[in-house]
Amino acid sequence: MSDITICVLSAVEPPLPECLQAVDAQLGGPYRVIRVHDVVPMSEAFNEFVRRSAPSKFVVQVDADVVLHIGAVETLYTFIRNKPWLYMAWGQLYEEGFGLGGAVRIWRRWPARLFRFRDKRCVDRDYHSRVRLIGLRRQQVKWSDAPEQPFGTHFPRQSEFAKFSKARGNFMKWSTLGRWDLVREKYLKRNSIPTIEDWGRYSASGASWEEAKRSKDALKDKREFDALTKRGGAPHA
Repeated sequence: MSDITICVLSAVEPPLPECLQAVDAQLGGPYRVIRVHDVVPMSEAFNEFVRRSAPSKFVVQVDADVVLHIGAVETLYTFIRNKPWLYMAWGQLYEEGFGLGGAVRIWRRWPARLFRFRDKRCVDRDYHSRVRLIGLRRQQVKWSDAPEQPFGTHFPRQSEFAKFSKARGNFMKWSTLGRWDLVREKYLKRNSIPTIEDWGRYSASGASWEEAKRSKDALKDKREFDALTKRGGAPHA
């Protein structure tokens, strides 16, 4: 379907085979599929999939560790196509080991081309704060026959690097948002034997405020991870 491009977004680690299989199996296709890999920071990866999805009117963003329900893309497109006031629609995901969390998104391309994604922590929040000024909105999509059914499953990466990167990114995100309660609760706990998540937190706490305010850079996380593991241990906070 020429109106839609599906983008599989990944960095450092390749897409899960099950992710690609689920994309290929989507109802309503065949769809054009592109992969954006190792484009950093995250804001630039978003701008890249908007650019490369031309001339489609919509682009579906699929993170590389997500396995979509077979009808996810068709349902998202059917919902948004005749609602010109929506710049984005999203379907809830189920996260393995956690519960409901995360989303698969379909973006209308023309607003993204006009406003672009800026190099800010929480890229989508920053974009929403600007695009809403011209009256555009976002909306959650639910199945008509099963409103609580998720649109797919998120399988969080379990590699040491993935755990490090997630902890590092979360520490910077909550700090930037001023959620010091979450920083204290989740990321300032001391363990007698530092975990890989502690390594991520130690690394983030030593980053500049300028870096903390920028969008996530997985390649920078990888350089930090490699440097720490070469030392044979984490520095003490």
